[in-house]
Amino acid sequence: METTIFGPPGTGKTTRLINIVKQELENGTPAEHIAFVSFSRKAAEEARTRASAALGMDPKQMVWFRTLHSMAFQFSGMNVHQVMRGSDYAALGKLVGLEFGSNSSLTMSDGTLFNPGKSGDAYLSMIQMARVQGIELSDQFNRTADYNLHYQQARIVDNALKAYKSDTDKFDFVDMIENFIAEGQGPRIDVLIVDEAQDLVPLQWKMVLNVLRPLAKRIYYAGDDDQCIYAWMGVHVRDFLNASENKEILQQSYRIPAQVHDIAGRLVNRLAVRQEKVWQPATHQGTVVWHHDIMDVDIRTGEWLILARTNYIANQISTQLKESGYVFYREGSGWSVSPNILEAIEVWLELCKGKALSAQQLKTFEKQIKPNILPKSGRSVLRTLDPEHDYTLDDIIEKCSWPVSNQTPWYDIVRVSEKEQIYISSVRRAGERILTGKPRVKISTIHKAKGGEADNVLLLLDSTKAALESPDQDSEVRTFYVGITRAKKALHLVEPRTRNGFYL
Repeated sequence: METTIFGPPGTGKTTRLINIVKQELENGTPAEHIAFVSFSRKAAEEARTRASAALGMDPKQMVWFRTLHSMAFQFSGMNVHQVMRGSDYAALGKLVGLEFGSNSSLTMSDGTLFNPGKSGDAYLSMIQMARVQGIELSDQFNRTADYNLHYQQARIVDNALKAYKSDTDKFDFVDMIENFIAEGQGPRIDVLIVDEAQDLVPLQWKMVLNVLRPLAKRIYYAGDDDQCIYAWMGVHVRDFLNASENKEILQQSYRIPAQVHDIAGRLVNRLAVRQEKVWQPATHQGTVVWHHDIMDVDIRTGEWLILARTNYIANQISTQLKESGYVFYREGSGWSVSPNILEAIEVWLELCKGKALSAQQLKTFEKQIKPNILPKSGRSVLRTLDPEHDYTLDDIIEKCSWPVSNQTPWYDIVRVSEKEQIYISSVRRAGERILTGKPRVKISTIHKAKGGEADNVLLLLDSTKAALESPDQDSEVRTFYVGITRAKKALHLVEPRTRNGFYL
């Protein structure tokens, strides 16, 4: 039995899949015979976490709740020392005279197949993209159309990479899947659930259809073709649309407000290739507001997700928000200012007001004190304070023989640069604080925000000339559809600042 489950935004796709797992367990299917796989770590981890919470399962029982590459790695019996790491790419770079940067931080849980970064990464990305699509490197080079790259150099990197892996017995993530397919064997499974299936590249579909599919008795492909936004990686939406003849469409969104649903529906109807779906919005109306400029939007309160089409646009927005004194989290880069630094400032200001603080707070605070303002003996005192007592600034001054007072400004105490001092002062004047680990304002590209949501979404409609002139306009429509449907309450649309704008 094979079924394709279409889950429009907020319709409870993961809940539906967890319920399938629940029913299987109730019917006597062992947990270790259920495979819940995805191309992304995020989807796999969410499934494992939610199944564990909802079904009372020990995560250790969920052996095959994992990414596809992780399944291939686990089943093959490889060890982590065989996986290409940053030091390997550094060694490869010396052989070919290029620098590889983005791969130095990859881990087994990331599962990144390719990630353009520094000069050599563009070639590595090209090689991996050709492999996952099953095409010649020359064909991928022609598709890339980057005049800064040279085909002969791509061949050199490709040959050097193959030789290096052969000589060192190392593997990358694409190798894991290729080897799994070549072996033609997989774990014993009765049920196969493929989540976010619309985002699988051809090589991953080959792993699913040629190896995993014959092993399972019941198979579910879940996703949303309208949110297939990785065509640039070689993803073909028809692979998902044609996965099975039996189709189930989830019809009630619990997230998308009526007004956002309306504009999203009009947009997605422009797609040339899609599964027709009728689904209902949530019960609340929500709002859709148009703006001429991002600075016209009041984001001083509430939860905000600011979405841009490209990293270049996201960087511009980050600069504007910094100048305006906002604290934000940039997806892929982190906080605009370290939460540890802000916490240290708050600790110092509380001490200056005469408040007594715990030994643990002061131990954490010590790490952010400027190197030359407190001697080693004083640092040692702060690290070894009695955890049963609280301490005032007068206590600390006495114990550490510290020549400071409650009039000493925070920027003379906390380890910050002059540039950070100006920004943090602006942040404090604006009244911004980080009260929890969850950012109030987040900036992201649309692609990196896929699967996320926020009460208020601010979507910039600037695009690129290349994207707007591409013969594949379905991809651009799907990208902005994903951006629009992240909104839980209010959608704020900012008109394009250049002629390269996407028009709804």
